[in-house]
Amino acid sequence: MGETRHIEGVERLIDILDRLGIIYAIGGSMASSAYGRARFTQNADITVQSFDHVAEEFCGLVKDEFYISEEAMRKALRSYGSFNVIHFEASIKIDIFVQGPSQFEQRLLARRRKAKLSDTGRRDLYVVSPEDIILLKLRWFDMTGGTSQRPWDDVLGVLAVQGDALDFEYLTASARELGLEELLSRARAEAET
Repeated sequence: MGETRHIEGVERLIDILDRLGIIYAIGGSMASSAYGRARFTQNADITVQSFDHVAEEFCGLVKDEFYISEEAMRKALRSYGSFNVIHFEASIKIDIFVQGPSQFEQRLLARRRKAKLSDTGRRDLYVVSPEDIILLKLRWFDMTGGTSQRPWDDVLGVLAVQGDALDFEYLTASARELGLEELLSRARAEAET
C-alpha cells in the first residue's frame, strides 16, 4: 500500500509538471528499481528543466497537495540546486534537482525514456536512461566516499539486469568525463561475478 501511495504522490507532481510544460526525468531509487532490482524507497528524485518563467504558477498549483518552501525553490532555480516537496496524503518527499549547465546534466533530460514505475501506476512516466542512473548512482557513491552501500547495490542491479542492452560506449565516455571511470570498471567487474 505504501508504494502505491508513493507512486500516486509522484504522479500528482508529474501532472503539474506536464501541465506547465516543465521537462522532467525521474531518477534515484525509483529509476534504478525500474531498470534493475526493485527496492522500496521513502522518497523520489526528479530532475527538471529550469522553470523560472512559471515558478509562481508552479507554487500555486502544488501548495494545496504538497508542502513547499517557495524560498528554497527560488534559491534552487537561481543556483541549479535542489529543493523538495512533500505530498501530504502519500507522505512522500520528492527531491527536485534543477538541471545544471554541464554537458552531462543537459544530456540527462535529452536521453530520458518512458517507463512504468509500478503495476499500480496509472501511466508511463519519464525516467532517466539506465546508463544515466548508473552514472548518477556512481557519482553519489563517489561523493559519499564510498561509504553508502545502497547506490553501489543499485548500480550492480542495473548492470546485472540490463546487461548487453546498455550503451557501454556512452557509459564509458561519460564516466571518463565525470571522473568515474575507475568506479565503473570496478562495478562492471563485480556485476559479472
